[in-house]
Amino acid sequence: MTNEEKVLKVKCENSLLFYARYIYKEVHGRNFAISPHFIEVANTLERVYNGEITRLIINIPPRYGKTELAIKIFVSWCIAKANSSKFIHLSYSDALALDNSAQTKEYIQSDSFQRLWGMDLKRDAQSKGKWFNEFGGGMYATASGGAITGFGAGSTTINEGFGGAIIIDDPLKPDDAFSEVKRKTVNERYNNTIRSRVNSRETPIILIMQRLHEEDLSGFLLDGGSGEKWEHLCLPALDTDNKPLWEQKHTFKELEQIRQANRYTFAGQYMQTPAPDEGGEWRKEWFEIVDLNTLPSNLRWTLLIDGAYTKNTKNDPTGLQIGTKHNGNYYILSSIDKYMELPELVKFIPQHIIASGVNVSMSKVEPKASGKSIAQLIRNQTRLNISEIKTPFVNSSKIENARMSSPYIEGGRVKLIRGNWNAHFLNQVGTFPNAKHDEHVDLTCYGIEDTFMNNSRIEIR
Repeated sequence: MTNEEKVLKVKCENSLLFYARYIYKEVHGRNFAISPHFIEVANTLERVYNGEITRLIINIPPRYGKTELAIKIFVSWCIAKANSSKFIHLSYSDALALDNSAQTKEYIQSDSFQRLWGMDLKRDAQSKGKWFNEFGGGMYATASGGAITGFGAGSTTINEGFGGAIIIDDPLKPDDAFSEVKRKTVNERYNNTIRSRVNSRETPIILIMQRLHEEDLSGFLLDGGSGEKWEHLCLPALDTDNKPLWEQKHTFKELEQIRQANRYTFAGQYMQTPAPDEGGEWRKEWFEIVDLNTLPSNLRWTLLIDGAYTKNTKNDPTGLQIGTKHNGNYYILSSIDKYMELPELVKFIPQHIIASGVNVSMSKVEPKASGKSIAQLIRNQTRLNISEIKTPFVNSSKIENARMSSPYIEGGRVKLIRGNWNAHFLNQVGTFPNAKHDEHVDLTCYGIEDTFMNNSRIEIR
């Protein structure tokens, strides 16, 4: 090794970003574009290597270089410095994970890498998904839902310095973001399987992704879902002064065009705030707010119940909506949510009806397991007239129901009675399906279906 190469080697090992510029140009024949956000990411990843961070979440827009820098370049840099480092790499797609693994291996096998850090890969390391060097370092790559057996990330010895990491890149496909089942599967997979694949408590876990939903893996972990403390590097496409994160990629005008085309996509994937202030399936301005005294006093109202009896605020609350039909419109007197255990809830419902000040002649409950229990106890313990909500909406997807209901809301046929519940209600329905909870959306859909699409009517004249 020449003196020049020795100096180059030291500079690469001392700076991830210097190494990135070197190896990228050597392998690809073009410069590695440097933006301020790359500096932030590189500096943060260096802190991971130095043992300052063991749990890291990086939220960044799509196609902003996260995979290149935080996986392919970072892993090869770590192996150059700590030859025996063991990595597990996960992504939503097996093909993506394998491709990232293969390109990482390509960096290590390149003449430019070998000239400075000569190391052999084992003869059986031809697989994209699992490969090792002569020191035992290497990578196991698979889909985030795939099997992880017989391999752990990191060093088995504590206080021995960096020994590898688990790196999760986009664990949830954008098309799956609105599926509660698929979100929960990914989140539970982290707790039940992924986090256990570390060889010691010092092994870092890095999650890199664009935000897709309030309850995606980033949201789940930042909300304490794993019980771990996470360092969070959040990089929105626009800062508070509307300055683009990477102007070479997107100018302010281009980002505004993306925003106007799809506010959900922009809010989540680009701004890392997956609950936009407006837009979505329903818009806040579609709901007219009127005073109760503009309606006749002899109307009969119906209480709709979306039951979820629990005091745990991490779960869904019970939704309670009082509504009626009048002059071809659906009026909502109130729509609230409560975190209560079942006995407390059954006691509260009659009190809530009395406090409403209107003639609530009927109560209907969503026929889930919890709803059936609520209905049974109310029949046994009160004189309320209660039945199950009978509508195709109960068995349809929430988004489909919302879209079928949209014409009635946009047409001004769903009105809110003025009250202190209005803001909370509008915030949830105006951000659906990105909002954390959706009980008010469900209840409004049931009320609309019962009012406009069903032969049975809420109002009895």
